[in-house]
Amino acid sequence: MADVIDEPTTDTPAPALTQAERYTFVVKVADRPGTLEIIGATFAHRGVSLSATVGCDGSLDPDGRATITLHFCSTPRRKEVLRATLARLNRVLSVREVPSGLVQAVALVRVAPDAGLPLTEAAVFPLPSPGREPVYRLIGTPEAVESAIRAWRTAGKLRSVSYGVLAAD
Repeated sequence: MADVIDEPTTDTPAPALTQAERYTFVVKVADRPGTLEIIGATFAHRGVSLSATVGCDGSLDPDGRATITLHFCSTPRRKEVLRATLARLNRVLSVREVPSGLVQAVALVRVAPDAGLPLTEAAVFPLPSPGREPVYRLIGTPEAVESAIRAWRTAGKLRSVSYGVLAAD
């Protein structure tokens, strides 16, 4: 799945993203094989890439239901079509949109030894990585975390990234 820090892969430049175009759904599902694939196909068939997904099998959830957090960019109309389509899937128990104030991004990044820290509103924590390239944990709004990642990437200092979006439903 593509993420928002990837370069566009078409001949048409991607429009600049705005806060109004970012959405996060928390989806409660029946935990069965293929559920995430069905949800991914629902997005793909509507021309929307998922920026990040995070799941929990239900063992930690208060209601014991599996939960999938979906972060994506789209038009408001497509977002509503996606919400309605997801709600009709037999494996989906509920779909809730989470306001941006209750959404946080988390990333683990490995950077070149001379990378330094980018200017960012995200909280940046160094992780132990003896004898290796520095590893940092970033936490903040998706925009803040992505801007730090983009800064390292643009400078040619980004070695690897793992990115997720969490939401308080």
